[in-house]
Amino acid sequence: MTDERKHLGGAADRQRTCATCGAEFEPGERTELEAFSDGEVRYVAVHPGHTTHSPSRERAAARRLRGIPDQAA
Repeated sequence: MTDERKHLGGAADRQRTCATCGAEFEPGERTELEAFSDGEVRYVAVHPGHTTHSPSRERAAARRLRGIPDQAA
């Protein structure tokens, strides 16, 4: 086997490109996984800091989380 590309592993190895911006992952580049659902839960690889979720959806989730009382004992 003469594949000179370093295997990224997992979703990044299968995808080869960021689910958000479409740019190729560089060999050895750090990636993040993001879960989404389209009828079943799937995971996609994205560049650090990228997200497939819309900004308004992220803000709504943050508001809901801030409204949950702290359950620390």
